[in-house]
Amino acid sequence: MISAPQLLTDPFLQLPTETSVRVVWFTEFVGDKHLVIYGKKLDKSAIAKTTKLSRTREDQQSRVANQTENGQIYQKPVKREIWRHEAEVTGLVANVRIPYQVTSIREDGASVSSEIFTLAPTPKPGTPLKILLTSDHQLKPMTAANLQKVVETVGNVDGVWFAGDLVNVPDRASEWFDDNRGNALFPGLQGRANYQMGNNGVKVTYTGGKIIQNAPMFTCIGNHEVMGRFARTASLGDEFNDTIPREVAQKLLWGNNTKK
Repeated sequence: MISAPQLLTDPFLQLPTETSVRVVWFTEFVGDKHLVIYGKKLDKSAIAKTTKLSRTREDQQSRVANQTENGQIYQKPVKREIWRHEAEVTGLVANVRIPYQVTSIREDGASVSSEIFTLAPTPKPGTPLKILLTSDHQLKPMTAANLQKVVETVGNVDGVWFAGDLVNVPDRASEWFDDNRGNALFPGLQGRANYQMGNNGVKVTYTGGKIIQNAPMFTCIGNHEVMGRFARTASLGDEFNDTIPREVAQKLLWGNNTKK
């Protein structure tokens, strides 16, 4: 029996303008149709453009599904098929939030929809805003707890400024989506984390916060978003560390004149 379709992430917001905003989400099936339903009565729709990710993989150091130790399932990098869906919601009014949800329809006609969230375009100049400035999540132990406290203390934010280093090894898909330790990037920023911490015998599970479903995220590229040389067979970590030697990079940039 074929299982029901699932979204790999909740939707999140990108690239707002004065009258529009982009809605993005991921699935592990290409699907027949993906769309955003929006408006006060959820009576409008926008069709998403779908792109297959080209470098997402898992390897012997992944912590995904039933692999809890190195090499239990994967002995080398293995391709993981993931699709990105992006739709532009237009005709918006500054400082006015409206509800939206996304729906993905699989090739067999089965569908899955997200919860209902809210979106808005770029606010009017001079509007007071609550901005979350964050960086270096990298599956660190306190990340889910800190994001949960943002929502508990500040409430909804209006935007997220992410100053790089979202994950550790960028081609390792589970670091973005579903690391089995419960603290991958998107779950933390979307209130779907499941990370347990203990102190003096007391264990607490943190879920992160529902943040980027309702607020656009602007990210900088850190060194941990850039892989090294592709197609090595050892591990994704080895690929990440296999950068182009400095003198080779200088020649590519400046030719033989490396004194510039």
